[in-house]
Amino acid sequence: MGRHAEQTTVARPVSKEGVGLHSGENCIVSLLPAEPDAGVVFATESGVAIPATAEFVVDTERGTRLGRGGAAVGSVEHLMAALYGVGVDNVRVDVEGPEIPACDGSAAEWVSLIGAAGLAKLQARRNVRRLRRDVWVVAGASWAVASPDGQGLSLAVGVNYNETVAGQQTLWLRLTQRRFARELAPARTFALVKELPALRSQGLARGGDGSNAFAVGEEEYSGPLRFEDEVVRHKALDLLGDLALCGRRFCGHVWAVRPSHGTNVELARAVRAALGEEEG
Repeated sequence: MGRHAEQTTVARPVSKEGVGLHSGENCIVSLLPAEPDAGVVFATESGVAIPATAEFVVDTERGTRLGRGGAAVGSVEHLMAALYGVGVDNVRVDVEGPEIPACDGSAAEWVSLIGAAGLAKLQARRNVRRLRRDVWVVAGASWAVASPDGQGLSLAVGVNYNETVAGQQTLWLRLTQRRFARELAPARTFALVKELPALRSQGLARGGDGSNAFAVGEEEYSGPLRFEDEVVRHKALDLLGDLALCGRRFCGHVWAVRPSHGTNVELARAVRAALGEEEG
């Protein structure tokens, strides 16, 4: 992922409009060029700037939500994964609406949008840190570990939906821009059929339909899959998007079993703290 390369930003402003997965409201996102070392910053309609780091996560229920000073932006994980996966280090993300548009439920449209913008190199070196010690988090049946790895960033993810057609699925992937775009970005969000009534009653998934998600039933999926193991690939996509909230690129090997946004974000916090210790 360009360990010793220059930092990047988008070469020109680009925008995307669409329905929010949970709110069902129309949302608009604009990606704007940013200065070196600015990182990813979300700018809300109220004028509040929210750095895309784990300290500003305010909710992880069925998505990752950032907040600051009474302002918030939901469903940031797919865009964050795309920015990390294709190598964008610095960008201002202007948001109109309560969350990021769902697009087709994956990160593929964000990859295309960034491709349309192009990348501009900045006069600053990209500092990719090496994780020097193991860090881990556990929450019930979910756990995640990040270990040192000098070769780059790799993800190993396992899920267990034995009561459904998805069953048990595992994935191992050493991350490169090409592999991300081909093997993770197109994987769409999903929900278990049995969960749908509860989600609706909680005011979630109001914008969800067959155009931006698929359902996992006991014996079948709601429609054709993009990958035979699309369920675990999407979980890996979410994991990368949440790990991007470390605010730093790093080399390490990450294992995640039955991952959730909650454990993903806690791991991002732990990795961020460990990298900060080394910098100090």
